[in-house]
This record gives sequence, C-alpha cells and structure tokens, in this order.
Amino acid sequence: MIRMSRCLPPLLLLLLAACSALTGKKDPFTVYSLRYTPPAGAANAERVEWQLAIDTPLSSDALDTSHMLVMPTPGAIESYKGARWSDGTPMLLRSLLLQAFQDSGRITGVGAITSGLHADYSLTVDLYDFETQYRDGAPHAVIRLYAKLTDFSINRIAAARMFVRTTRPSAGRTERLTT
Repeated sequence: MIRMSRCLPPLLLLLLAACSALTGKKDPFTVYSLRYTPPAGAANAERVEWQLAIDTPLSSDALDTSHMLVMPTPGAIESYKGARWSDGTPMLLRSLLLQAFQDSGRITGVGAITSGLHADYSLTVDLYDFETQYRDGAPHAVIRLYAKLTDFSINRIAAARMFVRTTRPSAGRTERLTT
C-alpha cells in the first residue's frame, strides 16, 4: 500500500501532462472539397444495360490521408500546412468516380462495391500519385492511377488502363497554400 501511494503522484503528474498536450494550441486548417464537372456532350453517349460496382481505390499509406500532399523534390512527400481534403484520398476518389458514372446516366446501376449492388462489372483502381509535384520550380498537380474493369460473369478483367493527368494549378490556388 505504501508503494502504491508513492507511485500515485508521479502517475497523476504524467496524466496531467498528457491532458495539457491534448488541449494545446491547434493550427487552423481549411477543408477543400473536389467537385466533378462532366465534359460537354457526355450526356449524348449510348446507354448500357448493365450495373457497375466501384471499389475503394488502393493506395500507399502515404496517399491514404486527408492531408494535401506535395512533393517538393522527387521522392520527398510533405503536406501543405493548413489544408485538408474533405475525406481521405481513396474515399475522395471513389466518391468522384461514383458521381461521374451516376451523372453520366449511361449505366443502368452504379454504386459502391459495399452497397450490395448485384453488379455485372466492378471497377478497381490502384492509385499511385495524387499530389502536387514541383518540376523546374513550378507546381504541377499529378494524378496517376491504374483502373481495371472486371466482368463478374467470367471473373476476368475485361479492360485495364493507366491514366495520368498533370496540370498546372491556377495562381490563385497555389498562393493560398503554403508548405
């Protein structure tokens, strides 16, 4: 009992220190949400009579975050201070894919693979890049992914393709973000 009373004050001090660390100063941040805008003429495409289930994209642990990532030099990943995505990158990408296919009106049924949809095909994505990369001192938004369309009736990949998109962000947006 005497040993317990000697241990109690240091444990209480440790607990108090931990609580004060949790209530310390927090850095403010802004949450950004991506929106899908369909390309012109997309609604005129031919309709198909099958259903599509979209899986949550697979990514590295570094990309599986709500932090907005930047690669100031090749191989060095950091995050923008004060900026977050509205969701983790894989979930954000899945939401955009769902919205794009649903808004197209071309496919009879579209849903997340977890929705219980009895789909004819599934779309799986391996996400490799979703960050700003600096090239020759200028920022470039980079998205690189590999998409596979699987036919459930024969359990085979019906189509697969690598997609890479690089674009220079507008000056107004890059000025608001600091590393």
